[in-house]
Amino acid sequence: MTEDYAGPASVEHESPEGNGDEIRRRMLAELPTDQKLDRVVVLFSGGTDSMLTAALAAERFDEVFLVTYHRLGLAGTENSARGAEALANKYGADRIHHEIIDITKLFKHVSYERYLQNLRKHKLFLLSTCGLCKLSMHIRTLIYCEDHGIKHVCDGANKGMNLFPAQMVGVLEIMKDLYADFGISYTNPVYDYEPPADKSLVDREGMGVLKTSLAPVPEPEPESRTKTTGFALMEKGLAPNENVKGSKYDRERQPRCFQFTLFNIFAVKHYLGTDSEEGYRAKTAEFMEDKVEGMRGLLEGYRESGPNSKLGKLVK
Repeated sequence: MTEDYAGPASVEHESPEGNGDEIRRRMLAELPTDQKLDRVVVLFSGGTDSMLTAALAAERFDEVFLVTYHRLGLAGTENSARGAEALANKYGADRIHHEIIDITKLFKHVSYERYLQNLRKHKLFLLSTCGLCKLSMHIRTLIYCEDHGIKHVCDGANKGMNLFPAQMVGVLEIMKDLYADFGISYTNPVYDYEPPADKSLVDREGMGVLKTSLAPVPEPEPESRTKTTGFALMEKGLAPNENVKGSKYDRERQPRCFQFTLFNIFAVKHYLGTDSEEGYRAKTAEFMEDKVEGMRGLLEGYRESGPNSKLGKLVK
């Protein structure tokens, strides 16, 4: 067993959704350390955050199932194999398993179910493609866990990307509740790691549409230097240097999304141009909660009928 990396101390700050300390406690729950657990699923893009999440999981669990999702609109999904191979070389090919799963049909259903009803209520939030894509991944992960009898899931959600629906405290809480309803724990072990010290991820990604709207990421204190995911990966021999997040090296190891620009135009140029970040987060959480409720019945149907259910046919 490799040496455990405890991760950074939790940073206390108030949730923008105003849900208090209980949400923070649950959201930042670290992977269990009191015993070696059997199996875990990691939603794995191959980027810096999911790489560290997978490494931490390998130090807590006997087997780690890295699941990378592909759909129409994503390119380079196969890039994730680079990180998966590095993890297998370090922790053992018998313990690290990697699979790429297509969710095109599922993503289409999640995006368009109850479309007119959602359009009347949530309007342009239906353009929140990033949130709908990640919700599709979570739904497929629940099915994966059901099929394989796995009770633990984690991903690389990080506070540095908290304008994206899947990285928001309120949305993460909704997803935790959904997993818990099916007897599965869902954790975000790298949420409180700091962004790179030299520049914000926005600059590193070259997202010009975001630069004038996002609040600047504060420079970490000197003692926070070891709290970046890149630094932790470098210490583990899984990154060439500590400042890889958002770099060309990082981008070449994960998928790229062609619909990312659409989300940026909606969220940053349209919505945040006229409303506050707090209002945006609250309405995003409301939209995602409605979407989750729309999928619960399908998940229950899958538990009862498996591949013969409506959801089962969407994931064939």
